[in-house]
Formats: sequence, structure tokens, C-alpha cells
Amino acid sequence: EEWLTGGTFGINNIARPEAFGVSFDGNLAYYYLVLGLTLFLAVLLLGLLRSPWGKAFTALRDNPIRAESLGVDIRNYTLLSFAIGAAYAGVAGALFASLVQFIDPAPFNVEASIMMYLMVVVGGPGYFFGPMLGAAVGVILPEWLRFAQAWYLFVFGSAVVVLMIWLPDGLLSIPDRIRAKRQSREASALRAAAGKSEGLKA
Repeated sequence: EEWLTGGTFGINNIARPEAFGVSFDGNLAYYYLVLGLTLFLAVLLLGLLRSPWGKAFTALRDNPIRAESLGVDIRNYTLLSFAIGAAYAGVAGALFASLVQFIDPAPFNVEASIMMYLMVVVGGPGYFFGPMLGAAVGVILPEWLRFAQAWYLFVFGSAVVVLMIWLPDGLLSIPDRIRAKRQSREASALRAAAGKSEGLKA
């Protein structure tokens, strides 16, 4: 309803929060507020992921059929995951509204949704810090590509496509890939050594 959201005109004069007599009206104070809430919510989410609920979420993400066969209620856990995601998005939206002190529908378009999705994919959707790294790349990389001017979107899109082709699990999968290759080489070396020793015994 327009009386609640302001419609296309949005809502202005949004005050910054105040808690326990402490005002967060200044930019530096508001920065520390956002940083503290971010760390608190990150720790809360990390604890959730390490709990039995988190293991159920992981099983549901990796293989829903297997998770259901193990007794995970797919419907309830899917709804719960959407509810948790919506709650975090709501907190982020409230912080954003207080930061700019004005909110309207214009910034929340399809392009913004796609960009957020790409941040998750680029950082690594299967990693806790993946979205954070992806967000950093999604903010910094476009600024570095400003020199391209008219070619900016093309260069940025091409970089994301190449990254998704070569690193489908995101940037944070690089250490795991290196570790897997090292273990594969060590296993091959052990098999070769075992083959040689058997040949000498024969």
C-alpha cells in the first residue's frame, strides 16, 4: 500500500537508529554499527551451519533425494532456509535504508538481483565466506574496469563468464583444487613406487 511504502515516491527522512542512549547518526558511528551487526549475524549463521540443522541444510543442498531418504523434511527445511534468508535480507535492507535515509523501488531491480546472484557464484556458493569474497569482487572489479568506458559491461561480463567456466565452484575453491591435485600426485607417486617394489620382488 502506498501509505506504508510511499509507492513510487518512496520514503524519505529515515532516521538512523539509536540504542541505549547512543546515537549512530554520524557516518563513522553508523559504520561500526553495521560492522558489529554483520559480525554478530555471521557468527550466528556459522553456529547454525555447525548445528544439526546446518548439516540438514548441507545435505539438502548437495542431494535432496538422499537427504529425504535420511529423514530430512525437505519442505520444512526449504521453507526455513527461505525464512532465514529473508530475515537476513530484511536486516540488510533496514541498514541500507538508514544509511541513505531514503528508499524507493528504483535500486531494487532485476539487474541488482542478478548482481547479487553473481557475487555468490563468483565467491563460491558452497563456502561460508564465498558471498563475502564475491561481494568484494563485485564492488571492486567494476571500479577497476571504469577505464573501459563503453566496453565496461562487456569486459566485466566476460570476466565473470570465464571465471564461472574455469572455477564453477567459485574463487574459494582454488585452495581445494590445489590440495586435490597435490593429493592426486602423491597418490600416483605412491602407486608407482608400490608397482616398482612389486616388480623388484618378482
